[in-house]
Amino acid sequence: MAEKLTKQEKEEFKEKSAKYKEKIQEIDKEKKMLLSIIKKNPEIAPYAKIRSTIFSIQKASICTDLAILSQIIQNIRGDNYLNDARKEIYGILTDFLSMYDIDFYSSLTDNQEFLEKISEMKPDHRYNFLKALYEITNRIYELELQGKYRWSFPEIYQKLALIVFLFLDFKLLEKTKNPDMPYYDALHKHLELLIEILQKAAQEYRSKYELASKDLDTLQNLKKILELLKRIYNFSGDQNEEQKISFALESTKEKIESLLSKEKKEDKKK
Repeated sequence: MAEKLTKQEKEEFKEKSAKYKEKIQEIDKEKKMLLSIIKKNPEIAPYAKIRSTIFSIQKASICTDLAILSQIIQNIRGDNYLNDARKEIYGILTDFLSMYDIDFYSSLTDNQEFLEKISEMKPDHRYNFLKALYEITNRIYELELQGKYRWSFPEIYQKLALIVFLFLDFKLLEKTKNPDMPYYDALHKHLELLIEILQKAAQEYRSKYELASKDLDTLQNLKKILELLKRIYNFSGDQNEEQKISFALESTKEKIESLLSKEKKEDKKK
């Protein structure tokens, strides 16, 4: 049985958490101001959304700090704070994807129109922005591993992968083959980041299938991720990794066909 929280512990947490909560209120005000700016000036929406995402990263980071503080001072797992952080990142990813027509079947150049709208945001800035988004997602994930929302992360990493895909200029990357060329490092790090997140999303869906769901939707999402990962490896010329993904993809397709066949047999019995 958990020990009863003392008055001293409650007061200490209240005092130390106050500055964090004040900062969250400031961030929420800034985000509301951005929303009003977007309504008045739709042409700056892409930049405003990026700025809003930066605020969300800051807010989510503070929420995780509060969760850790609660554990240290009160010996209470800060589930509410972790859930707020998770919802903040989930919300911004969903909002971004609702604005732009991009999915796992989009071509590598379907994002050119979007990239033109954020032309002032150079490849190194894009990479740093996305890396920060990935890092806060990982931080929330690590704190939530044993929590109530553990199995929401396959979808979160899936959405994050699409955002990273949306921001990558494959046309410019294809032209930037010499390390001395501008933005060579940023573009190649961006590609590596995309691959890492796709692999993470795939692993999360595998784990969800094996440990939690055993359902068709989970495998179909895994299939979509592997198909994009295969295209990325084909683009980068990494034949060994492309072959490994091809094997994993075929195995996933076989499992999907098996589940579909099983469903058909069960339907016939009804």
